[in-house]
Amino acid sequence: MSKNSKKILNHLSKILEKKNLKPTDNISELKLFDSIIILQIINMCNLNFKKKIDGLQISKCKKIIDIINLIEKK
Repeated sequence: MSKNSKKILNHLSKILEKKNLKPTDNISELKLFDSIIILQIINMCNLNFKKKIDGLQISKCKKIIDIINLIEKK
């Protein structure tokens, strides 16, 4: 995993309030994942990485690694 991926994972961990978040974790199994979380992820991308992603794209992700890859591609 690249340095940037680890940074994204760290931010996602804070947003999702999960200390041991792994890239292989299924989003459907997380306690906190709703429209507010999606907005926080969009905001995190904009502020920290100067990238714009769409909430619909995030909602289609199945695993944490999918979100990380989505952010890195933009």
